[in-house]
This record gives sequence, C-alpha cells and structure tokens, in this order.
Amino acid sequence: MSFSLRGWRFADGRPVDATSVLFFLNLVEAEPNAFCNAVAARGVPSGLRAVTARGNLVTLTFSTRVNLDWLMGNDLSNVVPLDPAWSRSATGPVPACANGAYGAARTIAACRQVLAYLQGLGTTTTGFTSGFWQGGVDGPWLLTAFDAAGDATFSANPHYSGPVRPRVGVVRLVAFDSYAAEEVALARGTLDVGTVPGSAIPAGSVNAPALSGKDTLYATPFWGFDGIEVNFAATDAGGPLVTQGYLRGALEQAIDQKSLIEAVFHGRAAGGASPIPPSTPATLAKATGAFPADPAAARRTLASHGWSLAGATATCTDAGSGAGQCGAGVAQGQTLALSLVVASGDPGLDQELALVKSAWAAIGVSLSVTFDTASNVAADCATASATDLCWSGGGFSYLSDYYPSGDPFYSTSASTSLGGFANPVLAHWLALVEIRRGELSGYGTYMAQTLPVLYLPSPDTLWEVSTRLASARPLRPCPTGALTPEYWYFS
Repeated sequence: MSFSLRGWRFADGRPVDATSVLFFLNLVEAEPNAFCNAVAARGVPSGLRAVTARGNLVTLTFSTRVNLDWLMGNDLSNVVPLDPAWSRSATGPVPACANGAYGAARTIAACRQVLAYLQGLGTTTTGFTSGFWQGGVDGPWLLTAFDAAGDATFSANPHYSGPVRPRVGVVRLVAFDSYAAEEVALARGTLDVGTVPGSAIPAGSVNAPALSGKDTLYATPFWGFDGIEVNFAATDAGGPLVTQGYLRGALEQAIDQKSLIEAVFHGRAAGGASPIPPSTPATLAKATGAFPADPAAARRTLASHGWSLAGATATCTDAGSGAGQCGAGVAQGQTLALSLVVASGDPGLDQELALVKSAWAAIGVSLSVTFDTASNVAADCATASATDLCWSGGGFSYLSDYYPSGDPFYSTSASTSLGGFANPVLAHWLALVEIRRGELSGYGTYMAQTLPVLYLPSPDTLWEVSTRLASARPLRPCPTGALTPEYWYFS
C-alpha cells in the first residue's frame, strides 16, 4: 500500500516527508521491544517486509495478507513521523538511521546507536522543553513547561503549517492526585475542562449544568472494556479454582450489572460482556454475552460441579477432574475462597467492589481483598503471584491501538498475554482478525464464553466543559479521549 504526506513542516523548518516516516519505522525495526505498542512481535511493523520512501510518497510492502481496518487502527495509527535531525548519536549525526534501507544490517546498527542516545536524553525530563525536542514538533502546540507532578504547559506553535491554527495562545494541563481535588477545581471554575466519576454527579440529564453551575456535562462512551482480570498463573490455593471455566461463568452470572450501573454510575455506563467495547458499531462487530446475570443459575452450576453450598462458603465435596467434579487441582474439602488485589483511591470503585463481593458471597464465594497502587495491581496479574484476581479500576483501553482486535492485550504466549491467558484457539482468532475483515464478532464471542476477564460495566467518561469555552467543531470529546484545543476559543 502507498500513502502521501502533505508537505507540512517540523518546527525547525525541515519537511515532514516520507523519510520522516521511514526514520520511525527503522527505529522500531532495530529495537521492536523498545516501542511501547509492540506486543510479542505484533503491531508496528507487523508483517512489514519493505518500505520505500520517495519525496512525500511512502510505500509499504507486507509479507502476508492484512485486514485494512486493523492496519489503519493498530499499525498506521502508531506511526509518528520523526524529524531527521534526531537521527544522531552522542558523537554527531547518524543519517543512515533516518534514510537507510529498511531492514538492512547497516540501518539497524545505526538506529541502535540513535535509539540509545535518544533514550538517554529522554531520562532527563527537564530537557523536554529544549530546542532539540521542540524543533521536531509538527503539531499546533509546543511544550513550554513541564514538571515531575505531570503539569504541562503548551504554547501555540508559530511554525505550524497544518490546517487548523490555535485560537488561544496557551493550554495548560493540570495534574490532580485525586478525583476530589479535580472536582473542587471544577466547582470553583478554575478548570475549563475536566473529568469526574459518575458517582460524583447526581442522576439526571447528562447535558445539564454540573458541579460549578457554569459547566456543561458531556458523557462519552469508553473505548475499551472493564472487568476483573483473572490470573491464570496464580500460585495460592485459589489458583486451581480460577482456571475452572465453570467457576468463572458462575462468578460472571452472579453479578447484576444493571444494578451496578444504577447504584454506582447513576446510569452512565454500559454493560460489558466481552472485550469488544459496548459502543462498537454493529456493522464492525457484535459479541454475544454468554453469562447474563442469573445468581440462581450460578448456584446450580457450582452444585453440579461438586460444591456444597450448606455454609457461608462453599466446600468441595467431590474432588476430581471428571464431569460434575470440582476440577483439576482442587482438593477435597477445599473452600471456595479467592484473593483479589484492587487499586486504591477511587470511591466509586470501592462501592462497586462492595456490591461485587456481596454478590459472590451470595453464591458461596469468599473473597479476601487487598489494596495497592494501580501499577502494582497490574504487575500482580502479569506474573506468577499469590493473587487470583486483579482489578485496576481503570479498564482496558484501546488507545492508541484503536481497532479492538485483542492484540494490545493478548498474544500467543502466556508470558506476554493479559493474565497469562493463551491457547491455540486464542492464537487462531488473533491471527484471523489481523488478516480478514468481519472476524471481530467471532473473536469477541469466544472471549465472552471463555472469560479471561470477569466483565463489568464500562463507565462513560464524564467531561465538564466551561460554558465560556467555544469550539469550531462540537465540544463533546470523542470516545478515545483525544483533546483538540486548537479548535477552542473563549466566547
């Protein structure tokens, strides 16, 4: 396939041309594991055999058939044209990385030098506003201030050559350490655009004035899915339990998502049943949920697999791996007790957790809960640990891999797949959705039936926008959460 660039320029005056794209692809080819969107050899430059760069024309040749929807959403969406001025090492320019032949040994060697140099510079955050980095900007904004807390100030790029020039001079991104702090800023009117959890907004019309009385509240669906991750490598007594498909089905059936949506999110969420986002257009994919809420059916499932529900916590009374037994690795007399680690600091998540825990207790499942930071929660289900289930509370977002094909989270290897879930059937579906359109529904249905994640409602992202802010296009943020302040101005 071929595509053309539009002749725009970086802030230092150099053209954004085909070489800028080749430079990026050469870097990824040299060290694919250094690119955050590379997952077990998937993603950029997946299946890419050759690249030709001439003027503004880029031609990509692939070694296999490619689903164009997947290619656009998960490959080309991640390609960032880079300023050839960055093709240098500590000793000076290294042009062979930016313009070298794709895949050639000489190009790879040059790019490894360049990458080591750039990564070294990137460890010094105080240099992010330097002329070196800002000279390679090709968008409407230049980073002019940045601190360790995450606050960032952007000024309009006077050298921007694209189609929409900023109408305000400065945009400041403000970091908050809690939802409550952000709510205070919105209520005081010191923040023009912000997000709040659904639990903070009373039930009612989502287009009504919100916290400050001077804002408009917009609800946008979450482009991803939410749920509790199953750790298929759990090392405690609950490890053999969570690998039982019938148990995961019972856990899913015990949860009344409609009640969660009303009680926790005040109606501003969509029920989840698979990794296909609930807001996915039906023309793209539609996954059928396999375990709708039915606590009575969940109890019957456990009873039919050797569990006695006489006490508060179910007990295995028919150990073994045969039909109607508790399953491989589950001991006679073992109680149905699981461990869960949850990210702390979100009152809405705490409320949702209490309801889920109560729902599971009603079918005889005892749940021990510990709290940790979001990063530690993610790590607990990424390797063998004594945690059966993990819940970060932030959901699994398809950004910046926009096509919901699964490859951002799952792979053919348990060591690189979410929760350690990997098998030949999953590998089959991952391969199909990358090469052929129309396979998302089958993939989503398989994942709904298999339950590597216990799916939960996906809350809408609630944006509060000051009524004094106007825009050349609708202010309502898109589901990907992308902000385009170059369209904004004050009315």
